[in-house]
Amino acid sequence: MPEPHIKDIFIEFDGDDLTKYGLFPLLAWFLMDFISLPDYFKKLTVKKKRNRKNPIKRRKPKFDVSQMCIGIVAVILLGIERFRRINKVLSTETKIAELIGLPEFFDQCTVHRFLNEFQKWHLKQLEEASNRLIHTFGESPRQDVLVVDIDSTTHSLESRKREKARVGYNKKNRGKPCYQWSVAFVRGEVVAQRLNPGNTHGTYCFKELVEAVGNNLGQSISIIRVDGGYFSGDILD
Repeated sequence: MPEPHIKDIFIEFDGDDLTKYGLFPLLAWFLMDFISLPDYFKKLTVKKKRNRKNPIKRRKPKFDVSQMCIGIVAVILLGIERFRRINKVLSTETKIAELIGLPEFFDQCTVHRFLNEFQKWHLKQLEEASNRLIHTFGESPRQDVLVVDIDSTTHSLESRKREKARVGYNKKNRGKPCYQWSVAFVRGEVVAQRLNPGNTHGTYCFKELVEAVGNNLGQSISIIRVDGGYFSGDILD
């Protein structure tokens, strides 16, 4: 096992001089040294050259694909809900960035440009990386009785220009475009998930989620837990 890049962690509070993210080094150690998360992003082909007769010439980016992915994960873990707040909150947090292998945190424009290059096959690559993590470190593949908990939630958006964002089942923010995010959990671990337009009911991808769980874990499902909205004759069959 390689030598961990974080050997000792000291937490010290001294007035208002210390960053409010004082416990993040523990998370950084878990991501970088324990599960080696950046290694799972190395096969992601975003921003990489393709075999073309006239390939696009690009300048070497300051952050590679693996750094962008681990940086986005860190931003989420730091509690930043909107990428537009990165500049304001993390522009001076160079020590935190160094813990996850970044010279500094990227700005919001860099994140949006990176995500805009994602295609369907890139999402498939991320799903493969997630499955590898589950099978290496997770508890869900090691269950004798496989219990799947399927739940859906609404993700509201601020713009109608997002692809497939629709006004639909949005109780908290009526009239706003949204997505319906359906997730299948096993032992609290996300095994399969689907993102659908806001006017799509959770039952739309129910069978697809069930099949995805069985394929990802390689075993049959014993119990499926769902709420009352899923109880229809077709679903029960």
